[in-house]
Amino acid sequence: MTFTRRILPVGTALAFVLAACGGSDSDESTDTTAATDAAPATTDEVFTETSDAPVDTAPAETEPAATEPAGTEPAATPPATEPDAPATDPPATDGDIGVPAAAIEASLVEWAIEAPTEYAAGDVTFVATNNGNFPHEFVVIQGESYESLPLEAGGAVIEDELPTGALLGRTERIGGGSTAELTVTLAPGSYVLVCNLGGGDNSHAGRGQRLDITVS
Repeated sequence: MTFTRRILPVGTALAFVLAACGGSDSDESTDTTAATDAAPATTDEVFTETSDAPVDTAPAETEPAATEPAGTEPAATPPATEPDAPATDPPATDGDIGVPAAAIEASLVEWAIEAPTEYAAGDVTFVATNNGNFPHEFVVIQGESYESLPLEAGGAVIEDELPTGALLGRTERIGGGSTAELTVTLAPGSYVLVCNLGGGDNSHAGRGQRLDITVS
């Protein structure tokens, strides 16, 4: 807020005083004129009143821009890799005859069993296929030979007279053109493969469907 106070010159004030005391008009005029001429121009004193209220000059607050923490890098994506091919072992073979130990093929025909005669000890899976016309079966018996087994007159093996544990296993009846599997554990020694169907003159074993084998 600004206030202006006007200050009259000294000469002008004196003229007013003389006029009040009864001076002549000419004299008053002369004196007034002289005083007026000699008086300096009026001046204005300017008083400026400023408000004491504080002015808020603080800068407006701004939110800092989001930044990544120093010293960190985005996680790198690992390059795609192809999985390693699983290792495969070569099929196990019989050391003497080169027959896969896990799949020994045996052919059943009238009247024979066609299969290898020498094997390595261990688990053996026979895959018996009936290539004949009549039903057949595949039986594994431990014994020195077919002739050493207890036999009927027609040549069938008397299974009830075999030593305990000598009959290692048998398949179900296999029709013509069909296949069955039999897995047995063979220790070193002698064994007989046989089809023990029929009896009397109709015994398949008696007619030749048998085979002696050796395991070492």
